[in-house]
Amino acid sequence: MYFRLEADREGNPVMTSRLTPEVSAWAALAHPVFQKLPGVPILMTLLTPFWLYQPLKRTVMPVFLGALLLIACGAARAQSADAGIRYHTQTLIVDTVKALPQCLRYCLLGFEIRVRYTGVSVEIYVVPRVEHYMTALHVMTSDRFPKEAYIEWAATVGALQKKLLDALARVVPPLLGGTPIHESSGGRTRYGQYGQHQSTNFKEAELMGHPVAILPALVDKNGDMTADTYTEGETGGDDFGVWNADVTNFFHQWVTWSRGCFVDPNACAPPPLFPGNWAMDQFDMEKIIPMIIEAVEASQVNFKAIYKTLLQIGTIVADNVGAGGGVKIDRLLCPNDVDYFFPYYLSGVDALFWRSGWPITDGEHTTTLFNPFSGDRIGTGGAIWAHVYPRHGFVNNDHPGRTALAIAYRGAHLLADSSVRLRPKRTTVYARGDWQNLSPEPTDYCAGNIADLPTPIDAEGGYAHNIWPKFTCPLSEIGVMIGFIPYRYCFHWG
Repeated sequence: MYFRLEADREGNPVMTSRLTPEVSAWAALAHPVFQKLPGVPILMTLLTPFWLYQPLKRTVMPVFLGALLLIACGAARAQSADAGIRYHTQTLIVDTVKALPQCLRYCLLGFEIRVRYTGVSVEIYVVPRVEHYMTALHVMTSDRFPKEAYIEWAATVGALQKKLLDALARVVPPLLGGTPIHESSGGRTRYGQYGQHQSTNFKEAELMGHPVAILPALVDKNGDMTADTYTEGETGGDDFGVWNADVTNFFHQWVTWSRGCFVDPNACAPPPLFPGNWAMDQFDMEKIIPMIIEAVEASQVNFKAIYKTLLQIGTIVADNVGAGGGVKIDRLLCPNDVDYFFPYYLSGVDALFWRSGWPITDGEHTTTLFNPFSGDRIGTGGAIWAHVYPRHGFVNNDHPGRTALAIAYRGAHLLADSSVRLRPKRTTVYARGDWQNLSPEPTDYCAGNIADLPTPIDAEGGYAHNIWPKFTCPLSEIGVMIGFIPYRYCFHWG
């Protein structure tokens, strides 16, 4: 190390220090990042005599250190180059459908006795009543926007939320007597190993309508896969990032709304509605439907076999009850009204509450929050990873994989809560159901408790899950039901 007298930008004399090349290299190799690399500590030990012996220090040492530093930098770059697991729409479809054999859980519950009067005669039918699970919502959690694991979603909805929050960070702090903030996220938490994280982690949460929810419209009454008729024609586009007038208007309205709400939350009115149709238009269901059909046909689920079994059992029941109309089956899967790719909840739009704690967020659940024996626990095996309330983006847990599961559950719990009025969301019962991991490591099964799923750590902090709610319905709406004969029979695959 040596010192030198220099001038600063205004011409004032200042004393500066400089590290010699060999000192700089040695200091760099002593950094914890390089010390974790295989062989670096041992090599530094072997080079210590060269370092202490002055002649060799000036001649041989720079060569050794230079070579070692290049090797270490390459290894460190290889370690830090992991950008996390990301996926496209096709991967979303394929990995979701791979869980169909385990997550569908298709069961016959019995037969409804239904009567139809034609004006001339009375017809009696037996109609199977079934229950099954079906994916309805896709849940994404991420450290910040647009770093969602879902690439197409990040490029559109994630990018828009990033612009919203950046504008918020510039506008609101000066109103509160501060300075503009350039980091609009909840904090960077990019680490690759467990144990390197702070105890408090923050994540965004987003829930969208799952495209595979269209499956009941693709499976006909005989178990054949057919193109859905009501999605014929143009249903979307590929021009990611193109904003229309609705998006521009929403952007300005939301920024204006946020100024008043963050200054005085008690006087906050409901925020402007996010242009959900714009988000849906970014995805072309015409191209996605063939992906779904191909993935289902490759799975072990045999809908034709389901139809034949239901028909066989139903025929026996019909013969015994004297149902002259026989067995009536008009569909094999229960219908739903999921809007594919619709943003049911976006934490970026819900920034006021998602970034605030009690009592701004979930003040009405104060009793639960202060109850040490409350049942709003997220975890498994007696371990508590987090609590449901307050439903915001901060979790006091230093394991990012567990934090992601807790945040996903909070988002779903909030979405299903019909008592919440002020927060921007589209309430739906589809937010309750079984859970499946989608990213970074997809599972081919579902769990009723999200905490029973694996908790891998993604280097970039992007995670994704699917929610499979339960559906129950008769397989025909013909006539009027006058009776029910219980008979449980469940189908299994694999």
